[in-house]
Amino acid sequence: MGEVGVCWDNAVAESFFSHLKTEMYHHHDFANHMAARTAVMEYIESWYNRRRPHANNQGLPPARAMAEYQNQTEQIAA
Repeated sequence: MGEVGVCWDNAVAESFFSHLKTEMYHHHDFANHMAARTAVMEYIESWYNRRRPHANNQGLPPARAMAEYQNQTEQIAA
């Protein structure tokens, strides 16, 4: 997140929180703070980073895009 009053600095964070709220948070009721925290962690690790397609990654989830990028850079370095 960037400076106060510069909306473009926060675009990535705002996009993430929008997806978090619409895809997970608004569909659940949480018994307590720990249940909500655990659900957010599971959403990020099991769905958002591992399976959810992202337009900026040509439809790949971030984890797969990162793995492919690392494979490409290792092949170039070798």
